[in-house]
Amino acid sequence: MDLSNSIDTVATFVSQIQTLVAAAIGHPVLAVVALLFGIGLIQLVGDLVKRVLKALITFLLTLPLNLSQWLWKKATATAPEPKQNQINQLLARLERLHQEQEQVTAQLKGLLSSELTAQTTQETGKGKNVESQIASSQATAPQTLSVSPTTVCKSEQTPNSSETTTNINQ
Repeated sequence: MDLSNSIDTVATFVSQIQTLVAAAIGHPVLAVVALLFGIGLIQLVGDLVKRVLKALITFLLTLPLNLSQWLWKKATATAPEPKQNQINQLLARLERLHQEQEQVTAQLKGLLSSELTAQTTQETGKGKNVESQIASSQATAPQTLSVSPTTVCKSEQTPNSSETTTNINQ
């Protein structure tokens, strides 16, 4: 460290201050404006330092809590399933429901055909033949058959098609 350079620096600073004081005495309005401007800058810098310190202290004091919360969430969180996996699961479920629907429909058709066969057998014993029974059942579109005490089945056939639709009312 060079002592002569330090003394020269202080001397230069003092001479600049003397020049500023002489200018302030010569121009008092500019001196007041410069003084107010300087005070405003010092307040702005002070406020900035205060905000930075407050934010830094708040961050440092809440860091352990935030870190522990983040670690807890990471430890307890389950990984979300990809969308493709969810789509595959829904499609598989839909397929199972479709198969179950087909089984129920097949059982219902079996019950309805056995009930219709039983009725035609009873009526055949009374003197009617099977062909006339089938023709009469096709001629009357809505026909009500009792399958059980709680279920009533209606068989409907449209005149232009040979398909029979079955509605179950409970």
